[in-house]
Amino acid sequence: MTRPAMLLSAFLLSTAFPWLTFAQDIESHGWLNNETLKTRSGDFEFKNGYPVGDTAERLLELAKFNRAVEVYLTQLMSVSEIATREGLRAFGADKPNKLVIWESLMDAQTVLLTANTETVYAISHLNLKDDGPTVIEAPPHMLGFVQDGLQRYLTDIGPLGADKGKGGKFLILPPGYTGDVPKGYFVARSPTNSLTFAVRGFQVEGKTDQAVALMKQIRIYPLAQASSPPVMQFMNGSRQNIDTLFPDNFHFYELLSMLVNEEPLDIFGPLERSQMQAIGIEKGKPFNPDEKTKALLSEAARLGGAMARANTYASSFPGVFFYPDRKWQRTPEGMTYTFTRDGAPQIDARNNVYYMAAGNSPSMMEKHVGEGSQYLWTYRDGDGNFLDGAKSYTLHILPNIPAKNFWSVVVYDALSRSELQNGQPFPSISQYTKPQVNADGSIDIAFGPDAPADNSNWIKTVPGKGWFPIFRFYGPTAPFFDQTWKLQDIDAGN
Repeated sequence: MTRPAMLLSAFLLSTAFPWLTFAQDIESHGWLNNETLKTRSGDFEFKNGYPVGDTAERLLELAKFNRAVEVYLTQLMSVSEIATREGLRAFGADKPNKLVIWESLMDAQTVLLTANTETVYAISHLNLKDDGPTVIEAPPHMLGFVQDGLQRYLTDIGPLGADKGKGGKFLILPPGYTGDVPKGYFVARSPTNSLTFAVRGFQVEGKTDQAVALMKQIRIYPLAQASSPPVMQFMNGSRQNIDTLFPDNFHFYELLSMLVNEEPLDIFGPLERSQMQAIGIEKGKPFNPDEKTKALLSEAARLGGAMARANTYASSFPGVFFYPDRKWQRTPEGMTYTFTRDGAPQIDARNNVYYMAAGNSPSMMEKHVGEGSQYLWTYRDGDGNFLDGAKSYTLHILPNIPAKNFWSVVVYDALSRSELQNGQPFPSISQYTKPQVNADGSIDIAFGPDAPADNSNWIKTVPGKGWFPIFRFYGPTAPFFDQTWKLQDIDAGN
């Protein structure tokens, strides 16, 4: 074919099939040719479509960094669970029959995400890999749950559980169990080998002794040893230094690797496994990154933690505020305990709660008038400013608080999300502390570094520390749900 014929043919083809030339159009596709790409992560140079100099190395490192941040954000809830277990093991509770009971209530020396100061806690961890099917004998009048190694709900214990508050024997079966299941148990099948058993007991006339006595009836043992179970060991956690918090540094990924290697492969989805493999975490393989990768992962954990902190404290989810005209928050509207929508995990909504809280149960989130518990929290005063430990505030609580069992206000450290270590035995005011009540039945609570003149209803805050309160309603009544009774915003007294 002559050159004029070839040119004519090319012209006719491009006219009849314009996409043949469009496919090479750099502008329309946004391709990188001879240019420097300027981004918030730095500048990256390309020539003739190829990366120049260290551009490829830096981009691949950035891709690894971004995956590490995503691993932090998607696995935050799981690592929080295993960190709690490891903290209790460090205290000595390294076997399921070693039950930690906070006999004199949970005080600020125990660092545990947003625990309360009013109920008696008891916590143990099960190990189905070693023990196989495991029995929990739960006493009556408890409120609690069993959750799996990823901090997902398995079963409730208490009025909203299978035992209906009467107590009973729960049988927890390990992953893939195909053996016989005996009768006479409340049965739950676990997808993981590690599980948390946690219950709360209630004060009677301001005392914990009855709840503690009930908790010391708890028995945890392998089903295979039912005829001669191991002796229970009860460990008092009150006034003890116990740290259960997950870290925002390289150790976060070490804990995750531990979890990955302990549990069945398929508890994590393919995409989750792919992301973890990209940063060196893979079942059956040692996690031993070099110093450069350790530095990258530590930075990624700190950035992931910063993102989670912003997502918790400055979120703008629709429906995150319980009252449309106030600053009190709740679990984002429309979320159930699974934090999924159309089967897809809602990572930001989930982390909005689980960066500052722990424990997963339907009864903690569903509407049950007169049963269970409900929680409201705020990070800001009525003017919209974050709460500052150097300033003084008041909370005016209207009469007839809608809580059948009891109510409480507990203050937490914004850094640790645990009870504020302020020098007081308990950073809280509640129905049990017999607060001073105004003539009309309302209650005023003072927050600040200095005691008010009458030294009543005061929770001390600490200059240099942010803080936030959680208002708990145990046995919430109808006015809570229909909002005919409302919490006032915290007043900065400007």
